[in-house]
Amino acid sequence: MREVEREGAIFDESARKDDEVFRMAVADLNLNNEILETEKITISVEFVDGNNPFQAVQEGMTLVESKSDV
Repeated sequence: MREVEREGAIFDESARKDDEVFRMAVADLNLNNEILETEKITISVEFVDGNNPFQAVQEGMTLVESKSDV
């Protein structure tokens, strides 16, 4: 059985392409057994309003808290 590592990312609403690149990079890592022999990365992505830095902080705290629940 593989160990699961949860990671999160926060992107500005206008950065939809960054989300796609991030997801593809994680998928490639998960397929490479030389890099991740026993682990698998799962991700959570949130989009925030780039004009609201407080929303980014709130989402970041939520991601950190959910990671500590594992």
